[in-house]
Parts: sequence; structure tokens; C-alpha cells
Amino acid sequence: MSSTKRPGLPEGARQVDIEHIYDRLADRGLRYGPAFRNLRSVWSHGEEVYAEAGLENATGGDDYLLHPALFDAALQAALVPGLDSEGGTFLPFALRGIRLHRAGASAVDVHTVPNEEGISLALTGGDGEPVVTVGTLVRRAVSADQLDAAAQRTRLLRVVWKSVEQQSVTADHTHWALLGTDHIGLTGALKSVRRSFDSYSSLAALDAALRDGAPVPDVVVVSCTDQDSPVRSAAQRALMLVQEWTADERLAGARLLLVSNGAVAARGHEDLSDLPGAAVWGLVRSAQSEHPGRFVLVDVDDPDDSGRALVAAAASGEPQLAVRHGALFRPRLVRHAPPSRRAGLTGTVVITGGTGALGRLLARHLVTRHGVQHLVLLSRRGPDAPGAADLSTELTGLGARVDVVACDVTDRSALEDALADLPAPSAVIHTAGRLSDGAVDTLTPHRLDQVLSPKVDTALHLHDLIQDPDCEFVMFSSVAGLVGNSGQANYAAANSVLDALAHRRRSLGLRGLSLAWGLWESEGGMGSELSAADLNRIKRSGFAPLGHEQGLALFDAALAGDESVLAPVRLNEAALTGNVPPVLADLAPAAPAGKSADTLHLRLADLPEAERDGAVLEFVRESAAAVLGYDSSDDIDADREFNAVGLDSIGNLELSRRLAAGTGLQLPATVVFDHPTPADLASHLRRLLQESAS
Repeated sequence: MSSTKRPGLPEGARQVDIEHIYDRLADRGLRYGPAFRNLRSVWSHGEEVYAEAGLENATGGDDYLLHPALFDAALQAALVPGLDSEGGTFLPFALRGIRLHRAGASAVDVHTVPNEEGISLALTGGDGEPVVTVGTLVRRAVSADQLDAAAQRTRLLRVVWKSVEQQSVTADHTHWALLGTDHIGLTGALKSVRRSFDSYSSLAALDAALRDGAPVPDVVVVSCTDQDSPVRSAAQRALMLVQEWTADERLAGARLLLVSNGAVAARGHEDLSDLPGAAVWGLVRSAQSEHPGRFVLVDVDDPDDSGRALVAAAASGEPQLAVRHGALFRPRLVRHAPPSRRAGLTGTVVITGGTGALGRLLARHLVTRHGVQHLVLLSRRGPDAPGAADLSTELTGLGARVDVVACDVTDRSALEDALADLPAPSAVIHTAGRLSDGAVDTLTPHRLDQVLSPKVDTALHLHDLIQDPDCEFVMFSSVAGLVGNSGQANYAAANSVLDALAHRRRSLGLRGLSLAWGLWESEGGMGSELSAADLNRIKRSGFAPLGHEQGLALFDAALAGDESVLAPVRLNEAALTGNVPPVLADLAPAAPAGKSADTLHLRLADLPEAERDGAVLEFVRESAAAVLGYDSSDDIDADREFNAVGLDSIGNLELSRRLAAGTGLQLPATVVFDHPTPADLASHLRRLLQESAS
């Protein structure tokens, strides 16, 4: 919001940003067609709302005393203030005391005022004369589940790999280097298309060469596939490499091209033999989010014949690519509609993390919805876990047999012993996991292991122990592994392995489904560990928390399909604008025709020199407010340090990216740390802009 001095409005009225208002309403399950998108502007003043509405796309205005689309726009204005609440969407329920004063209006000013039963509305023409008054509008809250129950399947996403046109590489003069051990035979492939390139055994060797005057390479290639390496070792090496790469400012303009062989499934049910490489893909996806332009991921099917495709991949500008038969493909998330048939689970169902928040929710659903008669709930504390006894009593009362078993599922022997005492399961659902979020530069091998162990170790043990081709094998992963959420490199690495394992099992003739969930609303699950800043960050990334009913409906829909990996999410389409990750590009709403980016350069071009310092400061304050989830830049004190208002290391990276996108400047990831107040940072940006213009 921003202050306004528009004539006719009370002092202090604040303009509401409604550019994406219809996307936000759609995200809550309320979809308006083109004829009903007629709000032009909205202001708030305390609990009162002022708005302008005019017929834009509706027809047949002469057939009505008051066009229904225009009246509906007035009612929409009354809904706007409630969009930021978590209590649901408020819809008109009853109208009382309606009076038409003048017919034929095509545009109106709207004013709403609260009263004892709801709100009153006054619609006036441009001359200020009344058009319609409504004594009372009664509103009722409805949930997204209620509004969108029939459209649950639209929140199932899947990854498709789309063809990329290759650019010519004949005139390519970039300087390349090969780093580390060539596990998959890239040396010969590069020699076939490049006259020369340097080779370095490690980053330390590259550092020594740079100190001796060697030129900084434009592209550095590293093999991240090593079939003999455990997942944990591959992820740890990748973490160290990423941290050393981003710490060296000399390499800020270079790109690290990480090449795998069999880590992603780009063409159908491919046999993913490189699970360690899948962990690297997940980790580096998050590194790409935190450090745009520094890393490129490429998976090749034939390393010996991949040279030309690797050069084309580096020139494509895409951060993630697969090479199949010499052609390039890029990943995109798209909506998925599963078959309408109902899937059911029977027999014995084993749930890891069975006494956790999601495990308990799922257990109840399996009994009440699917009629499962035997549940085995595995968790570290088993019957001693909080709420386990009550859950067992509840489910037993519903007619199910419930075994709550204490088992460290990361211990293969313990898991094997626990399963040996049970009937052969008809389904295994792996929900166990944990978070340890932080910027990739701050992660340690221990924090990486904390997240990999419950997710990956358990999944691999279950894979080894469950080889019945008829047993459903469902893993709860996260959309973070597909998108690469900032601050979740360890979590993304773990979940990417689960996604790859689902493909791997399918190629072996076994059942396998990885559900890359968005965040669930939770009072005791992993989501409860997230701070307000973390939750705001997730919402800004294009996702909103799933309600329990939504999540369980999506679980059933996914189970009915035949995909290896599906992402059940609730999209926040209003956030899918501007600089979204490429994998989400096909889900982003189309930009309005003719709308140009609101860059700082455009703002400054229209201002006299004396006002430009203030404009840059306001730009910094607006950017910081957006990252922190504040309503207005007024909440950002120009002289107060960013860390004092809650900007953490991930927020610093996000702010740096916003500033770089808005200014067109190449800014280091440490720019916010180096200039810790909005005033300091604005002065620094102003100097850089002046230097770039001279």
C-alpha cells in the first residue's frame, strides 16, 4: 500500500495494490471471468473502503438498469480488505435496503462503511450523485476447500521436459575449464568441439593458477556423477564445492556447469541409476535460487557424445537442462489432471513418521476414507510419542487394528526387524523427515546429514526391503526439491533423491510414487518449525499452505494416477509474477499487454536530479518491506540495521536479488551485509548507478 492525495478521499487513505487482485481471489477458489474484472482502484481508510469500478469487458449495458458486472465489482471492493486474513474468503450473503437512484451507469465510485450487521455501500457517479445505495451487505466466510472442492486436481502439478532450440556454437569464444576427476568421460566430448580448455584437479589448483595470472574461465565443467559414491558423500562434496565457488569473488562472472548422467528423468520412465547425482541436483537448485546465474545443471544420456550439447547448454541461458540424443530439454511444472477413478488402499499399511502431525492425519484418513483395517505406525518413540495412545484408541474405535512401533527407521537392521514381525504390507507410506533451513553458504555437513538421514536413508532401506511389485510405495517429498527453495538446499537435496527413487522403482517394475508436497498447514509438523519470515518467503515463492482437507483430497487424486512424481500444492498465483524460477514459468499468469517492468532506471528518468537520492532510498525500503512481508515501506526505518528488523541470511540474499533485478546492476551476495542500513545501501546503489551511467 502507499499513501495517496487523490481528491475526495480522507486524509491518510492508503491505496491498495490490486494489480493481481483477481489472481489472489482465484488462489482462494473464487475465479472471475473477463466480464467481471472491473475494479479499477481501491483505497482503505481504517475499516472503510473507497473504490472505482467501470465496465471494461462486459457487454449489454443498455439492457440493465444497473449492469450486474458493475454492481458485482462494487461488492468485490468490499472483499479486498479481507484477502490478507487467514480466516477464509468473505462472500456476499444477503443484501438489504437496496435502492436504485439512477439507471444506466457505466462507471461508479464506491464507498463502504461497517455497520452492526455488516457494511453499507454507496455507489455514486462521476458527478457525485447517487446511483445505488445498499443499507446492509451481510458477508459470510467460506474456505478455499468449499469454493474449490471440485477443482482440487488442478493443484496437482507434474514436471514435463520441453524442447529447447540450440544456438550455433561455431562462433563461441568462451574460455572453458574442466574441474576435478572426470567420472563420466567428458574430456573427450569437450575436446571434440573445443580447440583447447584448461584442466584443474580441484578449486585449489584453479586458485593457484589464477594467482599466477591465468585468465578466469567463463565456464567451468565438473562431473557430479560417481556411481560408487554414496548419496551423502556426493551431497557433501557438492556443498563444499558450491560454498567455495560462491566465496571466490574472482569467479563471480563465471558459471559452474555441473554434469550428471542419469540423475533426472527427462523422457518417460527412465532408469535413474544416479541417485547421488539427484541429491546434487536438488542442492544446486537451491544454490541457483540464492545465487542466480552462477550454476548450470546438465544431465546427459551419452557423455562421450555430449560436447556440442554442453556448449549449447551453456549458451542457452537455462539453469537446468537434460541432453537426450543430442537435443536439449528444460523442466517445467504444469498442471496435471489425474484419472477420475477412485484409488483405494487395503490390507496392511505401514506409515513412517506415523505418530507425527502428517502421519496422524493420514492414518485417520486411511481408516475413515479408505477403510484400511490394519495400520502400522513407525516412529522413533513409538507408543511413547505424544498423542500416540489417544490416536490408537481413536482408530481402534473406528474398527482398525493399530500397531504403534518404536523404530529408528534410519537404522536398516531395526527397520528390517520391525517389518519382519508384520504381515506383508500392501502399502508403505514414508512421511518421516525434518528441516534445518539456512542459506547454502551457512550449511555444514552435519546439518546436511540431519536432513538426509530421515528422508533418504529410510527411503533407501525401504526400497531394499520392499520388493513386492504389488505393494504401493509412496514417499512424501517436497516441491522444494523441484523448485530449489532458497534456504533449503539440504532439504531439496533429500527430496530430489526421493523423486529419483520413485522413477528408479518404476523402471525396475516396482510401484513408486513421490509426492512433492507444498507446505501443509500444521500445528505440530515440520511447518511449525518455520518462522513468520520463512512462511512469508514460501508464499512469495508462489505457494500457499495447504489445508488438511485439500491435502488429503490431493493425496487420493495422486494415488489414482500412474505418475512417478507429482507435486500436490496450493498455488499463490499473485506471487508468480516478475522474476519467477524458470521451472514455474508456465504457471505464471500472463503479463498485461504493453506493461513494462517497473525498474529503478525508469523511475529515476522521470525525476529531477535533486529527487533521485530519495527515490533510490524509497526503492530500497520498498524492496526490504516486500522481503519482510510488511504492508508498506513506511515500516522500514532508513537508519535502522536490516538485521534489527528480522532480515536473516536468506532474506539478505533475497533482498540482494530484488535490488539487482530492479537496478540492472551486478551486486554481490554480501551487498546487504556490507551496507547494513537502508540509507547506507541506497547511497551505495546511487553511486553504482551514477558510475554505470557515466
